[in-house]
Amino acid sequence: MLTCFTAEHPVLGIADMADALDLGRSTTHRYATTLATLGYLEQGPSRKYRLSSRVADIGLAMLDSMPMRRAAREPLRELRARTGRTAGLAVLWGTEVAYIDRWQGSRQGQHVVDGGIGLGTRVPVHCAAAGKALLARLPAAEQQALITELRLTRRTPKTITAKTALRAELERIVAEGGVAVEDGELSAGRRAIATAVMDPEGRPVAAVELAAPAQACSRKELVGLGAKVTATADRIADALDFHAQGRRVQDG
Repeated sequence: MLTCFTAEHPVLGIADMADALDLGRSTTHRYATTLATLGYLEQGPSRKYRLSSRVADIGLAMLDSMPMRRAAREPLRELRARTGRTAGLAVLWGTEVAYIDRWQGSRQGQHVVDGGIGLGTRVPVHCAAAGKALLARLPAAEQQALITELRLTRRTPKTITAKTALRAELERIVAEGGVAVEDGELSAGRRAIATAVMDPEGRPVAAVELAAPAQACSRKELVGLGAKVTATADRIADALDFHAQGRRVQDG
């Protein structure tokens, strides 16, 4: 029920939640009342509900308990320090990617691309560098199933909105070593590159992303940082012992 609340729909009534969850209104009302009693929902004058600040405690506790985030903390911090750009870590969340860690860059103009994206922010998989990097490295059957589910909503004039074009983009990413490029597709004025963190079975488990303002960082300059992003992803995999596990599997 808590996941029904989004940036686009921060306030919901019982009917809204019931429709989203395919539940009866009396059942939905009972659950909403329970969540309000526990302090996770607040009810306004209109009798509609919104998330309370207590929900953040759950999210932060969950993030802090994730081995992936702990393993990524130092590599991401160093990537940010070496580039001055915002370094982030994202995971697949259905047809979206969710940012589970972000280290904001310090260079001038960086705030332009960081606004609205923070811990827990979810964005469409098809228009974010992290999303494309993860999608490109999925096993073929899973990739096809996910693409079938996608609704390629247009965020900017540069957003990919045709599935044939998306598939071509994913093939290009694989051919170019797994580095995905985002150039004004998620939001105007934002550029980003990303590459996936791979487990021993060759599955993407997260993506390292580096974002910069288009006015201060050319596409060529950003792509030139691809080796640093890939090295960061490899460091995270090493910290999780993924690479060592892979070697043990091969040696066995």
